Amino acid sequence: MLLMNKTQLLELIRVNLRYANPQVTDRARKKGKSGKALTRALINQYLLSGVLFLFIYGMTMFFLDFSQMPGFFTYYVALFSILAFSQGISVIYNVFFESQDLPAYLPLPFRQSMIFSAKILVVALTVTPFVFPMFIVFLLTGWRSGLFLPATIILAILLFLFVLAIVFAICCLIVFGLTRTVFFKKHKKLVTSLLLGVSMAIAIVGIIFMNGQGSSMETGQIDRHPISIFLPLFHIMSGPFTASGLLSFAGLLGLFLLLMLAIYVLILPKLYEQLTDATTAKGANRRKHKANQNLTQLLISYNTQLLKEPNLIMQVLSNSILMPVIFIVTFAIGGSLDLSHLDFRFVGVVFLTGVALAFMTVNQTSFISNMISLDQENFNFIQSLPISMSEYMKQKFLVGLLIQSLLTGSIALIGGILFHLSLLNVVILVVGSLLGTYLLCLRFFARDYRFRLLDWTSISQLFTRGSGSVGLVFTMLGSIFISLILLGAYIFAATLLPFWPLNLSVLAILLLVSILWIRHFQKNFWHLFH
Repeated sequence: MLLMNKTQLLELIRVNLRYANPQVTDRARKKGKSGKALTRALINQYLLSGVLFLFIYGMTMFFLDFSQMPGFFTYYVALFSILAFSQGISVIYNVFFESQDLPAYLPLPFRQSMIFSAKILVVALTVTPFVFPMFIVFLLTGWRSGLFLPATIILAILLFLFVLAIVFAICCLIVFGLTRTVFFKKHKKLVTSLLLGVSMAIAIVGIIFMNGQGSSMETGQIDRHPISIFLPLFHIMSGPFTASGLLSFAGLLGLFLLLMLAIYVLILPKLYEQLTDATTAKGANRRKHKANQNLTQLLISYNTQLLKEPNLIMQVLSNSILMPVIFIVTFAIGGSLDLSHLDFRFVGVVFLTGVALAFMTVNQTSFISNMISLDQENFNFIQSLPISMSEYMKQKFLVGLLIQSLLTGSIALIGGILFHLSLLNVVILVVGSLLGTYLLCLRFFARDYRFRLLDWTSISQLFTRGSGSVGLVFTMLGSIFISLILLGAYIFAATLLPFWPLNLSVLAILLLVSILWIRHFQKNFWHLFH
């Protein structure tokens, strides 16, 4: 029986892995991978993401002596716990309530606990790579505390798994608790918006609050004020055999068992019924009929309706808007950057900064990048109608461009105000962000058509098309690093070279690149619909 259960669990995990990332699955199959080789290829996608984040954060963490700095220890653990919570809420809701795969399991002899375990393990595999640096914090703390290295590794792994299990358990109780209410069944979209919105707000507010905390001097090093709720984890890693370490571990184990008991009693017995009820719950969805609309107005209204799905909105905001907002607000509140007296010779740098900001907010998780695939089967139906596909695609692009411009332009405006830029520089920053947004919207709209996925069942499937989650991470980080290098070189040049020759040359290059960029997509994409 135990062997059969293990086999069933592994098969369910394999199925959910294939379902979670269909584009990567298809590419691996085209390379001849199947069975266990296919599963390994999918898992390697997530492992590579984890290694990448380990490299980025590990380089900075390695020089910190966490054993003498409980403040920084608790700060990093809190940071990645908040990210795990925020992403966990979203991914758990998607995997359990938006996947629409329940009918496939009902005829099969799978226990409800088996279905739950398989799905939650896929959730963990999806989220864990992005919070894996927490494991490095645990490992470095034990190592710097003088613990035996093999024991440190085992303890760090165990503590990392405990923390993630506790975070995911809390997320499950919140998501399943809310979706069980009568209010959810009547107002599904509203509750979904609140659920995902609150998780995102917690991430932003929590990170801003932590960055606003002061520093203190301890053992000759600058340390942050410790976050009390995470201090027991510090005691476990720095002194596992001390009284405080043993008591902390006992408390953590007790909390873990209590949450597991709550899931076993409150969620598992009625998992099928709850998933069925939540899937069939439509909520209030009344649309007002608008008479006397022309084709353009109808297309704008239709494309706007596609973007009103709360799960899509929160996924887009958390994946493409969260990082620049946290960066801007954190530095502005901390007072690290006050640009009120920025010299006019850096006006070109401000404009290029606006363009770089667009690279942080427009990517494959943005609205414009999914406008076509959101049609689903309607796209093929519209192609059969006697309407101009050129006009249809144009209106779809304009709706996406307007929304992306509002988002990126608003972030640029907020950043300019919070950093105390002059009115002229604020305008230049916003204009730069709008130019960058337009150019990137051309690219990602064409990309959506090239990788269009019309039979998706979960929004997250759209975000991993093409290069997958690893490609998304590399693209985002690569754009940031390249932007920093170019801005740094521009700043250096602006301090040494004459104003007009330098900035006119940069402007000419930017205009030439923009014209060639636009012509490229006009020739290779838009002509397809004429």
